[in-house]
Amino acid sequence: MTATPVAIVGLACRVPGGDDLEQFWETLAAGRLVAQDVPESRRPGYDADVVGPGGLTAALLPDVDAFDLNFFRIGRRMAVWMDPQQRLLLETSWHAFEAAGIPPSSLRGEEVGVYVASATADFRERMMRTGTVDRYSAVGGLSTYLANRLSHQYDLRGPSMTIDTGCSSGLSAVALAVSALRAGDIDTALVGASNVVVEGWYSAAMAYMGALSPSGVCRPFSADADGYIRGEGALSFVLMRLDDALASQSPVVAVIPGVATNHDGHAGGLTKTDSQSQARLMRRALDQAGLGAGALGYLESHAPGTKADALEVEGLRVLLRSEPGGVPAGCGPDGRMWMGSVKAVVGHLEAAAGSASLVKGVLVLLNEAIPASTGLLRLGADAGLTATEVPEGEVPWPRSDEPRRLGISSFGVGGSNAHVVLEEAPSAAAPDAGEWGPAPVPVPLSAARPDALPELAARLSAFLSRTGAPALTTTAWTLQAGRDHLPHRAVVVARSREELIERLDKLAVDGLDELAPEAASVCAAWLEGEDADWAALWERTPTRRVRLPGYPFARTPLGFAPQTRPVPAARG
Repeated sequence: MTATPVAIVGLACRVPGGDDLEQFWETLAAGRLVAQDVPESRRPGYDADVVGPGGLTAALLPDVDAFDLNFFRIGRRMAVWMDPQQRLLLETSWHAFEAAGIPPSSLRGEEVGVYVASATADFRERMMRTGTVDRYSAVGGLSTYLANRLSHQYDLRGPSMTIDTGCSSGLSAVALAVSALRAGDIDTALVGASNVVVEGWYSAAMAYMGALSPSGVCRPFSADADGYIRGEGALSFVLMRLDDALASQSPVVAVIPGVATNHDGHAGGLTKTDSQSQARLMRRALDQAGLGAGALGYLESHAPGTKADALEVEGLRVLLRSEPGGVPAGCGPDGRMWMGSVKAVVGHLEAAAGSASLVKGVLVLLNEAIPASTGLLRLGADAGLTATEVPEGEVPWPRSDEPRRLGISSFGVGGSNAHVVLEEAPSAAAPDAGEWGPAPVPVPLSAARPDALPELAARLSAFLSRTGAPALTTTAWTLQAGRDHLPHRAVVVARSREELIERLDKLAVDGLDELAPEAASVCAAWLEGEDADWAALWERTPTRRVRLPGYPFARTPLGFAPQTRPVPAARG
């Protein structure tokens, strides 16, 4: 019996080379490693003479210490003492809710589950090294607050837990969320994952163990692979049961029909995985989905660029050989199965690695292509996997009558593994335009600060100028019903998407003229801060909200960690 399918309705990322999904896709399509020398300020205590040079290269965010504390109404002192992972998760979770068309305020007091993956604590280790402490040290540095702060921020009342299964933590968090949704314990889940590189101890430990690349290059599936490079960032997802997502007009971007976790037991050893365990894991996830291995067209692999990558190739072979009808070819481009790894581009995000792979999987389905990068493999007619060079930078994988499906694997350093089967959104998830009426359509924009409105308008204009952008009416309905309305407001009215883009560009550069007369009666009260019954204004509302670009945060640099001991608190 197949399990209840779960929909991904919102997702967001902040990774090297990708401050949003569009930037991330461009980085993936370029196929080049985004890495740099790790500044000394990011690796205190790292002694390359002792442990080797493996930790001297990483894929880093340019502003990992920056955060919009005013948007989230967090005081500066608390923000300074917050682990950067908390800050990243707050911003990406907000963007994920926006992408889902769900106003966070609509979830207050609801049984929404929060599942956050994290396995490193660079910020806390840095505090321990320097001996600094503050009254906010606990809520800023304890791993439990990576999840608990999100639940507190949005007033969510469901399960709230931080998950550590090593490098598989991101997909393990997804598995827990999916299980809770299927059980009916919750109706909505917020899943996040994070990793930052701001201390030397973990890098030193991995380098000394031989896991990090001394050459500073990640080469998945290559005979020259000599280790991984660390990567940092945060990613967030909003999940719902598929039927509920369709009924609530949520923008389904992909479906999870199967997800499984397991452990290698004695097999593989204490620090590496086992091919047989991988094959059993993938079989369990496929069984949930009611699929055979031949239904997959692509496998987004764990493959960090170590000698263990060969075990993953063998694990796939074990799975394929176990198929009742013989080894299937797969149903990806050219009627074959392909393998690749996001780590060739953004490095290994460790606890967030599976989440980065999941976002890549969604983007593969949305963009109808597999991006080319180091280590892209193709299953040949003889069932052999061979490296493939793709001159054009991507392998087209267009939609067809049969849903496209792919697998995503993530293996933890301690032997805890996870696998997700991902499927393209059903045709029922496609929005129609609805019916507004003969008057121009009002498109509301709002921000926490007035100078954010022009930037928000510019982002929306750029997004709507892309091929395949949503219609004017679905854009307007999403911004009317699918966003929290912030204090500083503007309304752009338009009769077409082209006119909307033109007026958004004017707002971005010159500001708005006086509100058009045809929209004044509808929007005047909303512009003054009142609520509006937007649905009552439609002849027929669109059937779906759509994914639109997220809020432009004003990030203030806060540093990687406080550098001096604070003045002792006064005692009464």
